[in-house]
Amino acid sequence: MPLILVALAPTACGAAAEGAGGNDDNESSAAKGPAEVVAAGIWIAPGGGWDNVTGEMEETLRSLSGPSRVLRIMVQEEEVIELGYIGTSDGILVLWPDVTETLQMIAPFDYRERPWYLEAARAGETVWTKPYQSQTTGNISITCATPILIEGNLSGVVGMDVSLAEIEVDLANISSGYPFLLDGQGAVVMKSPLPEGFLWDEILAPGSLLDSKNLELAELAEEMVRGEEGMDLVRLEKGSTRIVYYPLPSVGWSLGVASGDGELTAAKAAAYDQLFHCISGHTEIMALETGEALKGRGSATGIALPGLEDGDGDGEGPSWPMAIAAAAIFALMGGLVGYWSGRNAFGPIFEAIAKGLEEIGRGDLNAKIEGDGPRVVRRLGEAFDKMAIDLKDRISLFEERSLEAGRSEKAEEVMEELQRFLLPERVPQIEGFQVAILALAEERECCHFYDAFEMEGGKAMVVLAEVSGKGLSAAMVAAVTRSHIRAASRKLGDPAKALRETNQNLVGNVRNGMVVSCFCGMLDLSSHAMSYANAGHIPPFIVSSDGFVDTLVGGAIAMGALDHIDLEMEGWMIDPGDVLVIYNDGLIEVENDGGERFGTESLITLVKDNRERSAQDIVKELERAIRDHMGGDGGRPDAAAMIVKRAG
Repeated sequence: MPLILVALAPTACGAAAEGAGGNDDNESSAAKGPAEVVAAGIWIAPGGGWDNVTGEMEETLRSLSGPSRVLRIMVQEEEVIELGYIGTSDGILVLWPDVTETLQMIAPFDYRERPWYLEAARAGETVWTKPYQSQTTGNISITCATPILIEGNLSGVVGMDVSLAEIEVDLANISSGYPFLLDGQGAVVMKSPLPEGFLWDEILAPGSLLDSKNLELAELAEEMVRGEEGMDLVRLEKGSTRIVYYPLPSVGWSLGVASGDGELTAAKAAAYDQLFHCISGHTEIMALETGEALKGRGSATGIALPGLEDGDGDGEGPSWPMAIAAAAIFALMGGLVGYWSGRNAFGPIFEAIAKGLEEIGRGDLNAKIEGDGPRVVRRLGEAFDKMAIDLKDRISLFEERSLEAGRSEKAEEVMEELQRFLLPERVPQIEGFQVAILALAEERECCHFYDAFEMEGGKAMVVLAEVSGKGLSAAMVAAVTRSHIRAASRKLGDPAKALRETNQNLVGNVRNGMVVSCFCGMLDLSSHAMSYANAGHIPPFIVSSDGFVDTLVGGAIAMGALDHIDLEMEGWMIDPGDVLVIYNDGLIEVENDGGERFGTESLITLVKDNRERSAQDIVKELERAIRDHMGGDGGRPDAAAMIVKRAG
């Protein structure tokens, strides 16, 4: 029988079978109120029954709760993905849509013996299968599969079945020449319908063109397989033709057009490659996130096993890895929409992203970047780089969706969900420090974010940042930037380098002059030294246990304005009882009825007077002081602050 997953959107998807060849506080789904519960496919290999489910498999199922939700978003919102699945090495297959009834008909079915699983496991990296005809839809399809690696060991494979029907139609509509797609083995895998009496059918002969007796044709195939681009004149039995060709590096194919136009061929190849690039990005991001979830097996909730309670965990669920999917959706969906523009309505995808953000929680884009071996580092670096692709198109898309959402009743709901992502109620804590947050902005004005998280090597990061714009577009930029900073921090282990890399991802791509100011501090949990970098943010200050105040100097301009920011890492020692205060302009600019600002002096005095109290108490006093300063019904100012106090 299928399990029950907490769903993020009610829309159902059609089924396809070829490729199978809780919230932040760990509440149960019933406690979520408006959250909807929808059946999703769970297959226990090989027979599909529950009799052989072990305690360890139950832990795996719980850990797959979060990744399964993200998988559903990806499949549901991109029509070219026919089926998505996560198959673990211990025999658990999560599928969306639910095609378990089809699997029951062919049981026993062990996906671990299928080519997509074996090829990905053997390669240790993303692979693409050969195209095949879907028995369900009749479309030409292909499967992308990425291994789930934990400390170099295989824990499963993520796969997605992709329909090539739209590419097939597009090839047929190319009027300038006769197009064909060549795979990495030199075989023609797709072509346009041929006219009667086609002169160059020698190109489309069965088998690999690499083995062609026509040396010119074989040489052309070699160039195409090597990923080269160009134009060759090839003499064939029935005449000569000029063949233009351009590579599709993401899948290892090449587009050739006999008697074709060079510019058109290049544009088509780039568009097709963008699709494959984005799909492989989906599977790689899903594999990374699933690997992180499986590291802490048993801490997730949301999947109800027959005869098993939702879980009795006592702490936070693993929502922190889910932001990887938020950034993935923002980056990769943006790329897909660039090619399949106009295919999907704004509403459903926006709803799914908005609902998913609360479950996604605090991001960990490259949590495995410090894994063993240079290949792991390289692959994760490539996965991170993919997140930055087409940011300009992505922000443009968000702005369009902002307008759409603004005309609908969903706008306020979307902003509420984004604020929960950017400013979650549960404040992350760091060993040896107290962390408390003040965030007073209204949902529709949400344009700043905070983050605090521990890293490997006894380090922890504290971040407060602000986008210069307002509204939904600014909130989307904030969400993407937050995940970039977290991922770059883990990848580089240096706050200055992390902000410089984030700037490279933003520069020239943020519309309407928006820039992002940010303070990023890295705490050494052993020595209690702090390394920090400041990109255009108002300088924080530290109040020592004896009441002395020091401003953290140094920094550069905000991110997103210039190609290069001259940003260096600074340092400071955090002694017992010291209070670090990171805040935004909006806090000190709060005005009373007489136009008098709250000001930096009032903020410093308040912290000095309360420095012996806890970080949370300081935040409470700060909020009270701001509201007293405003007087009456002053609304909700755009004030934000992070208080970090070292335990005495």
